[in-house]
Amino acid sequence: MEQNKNDNYITLELNMKLSMRDYRLVLGLKRTWILAIVVGVVQLVTWFIKSRQ
Repeated sequence: MEQNKNDNYITLELNMKLSMRDYRLVLGLKRTWILAIVVGVVQLVTWFIKSRQ
């Protein structure tokens, strides 16, 4: 009985670690896309301003 409880605890802990890693990965990807979009918009604005002069 005690061994079964330990196995369940280890499995739960591993699942929590994996899900936290996936969550951080998703947040990192979102941050990367947002940064890429912001940089692209800034470059478009500067290109537009330069072409009007």
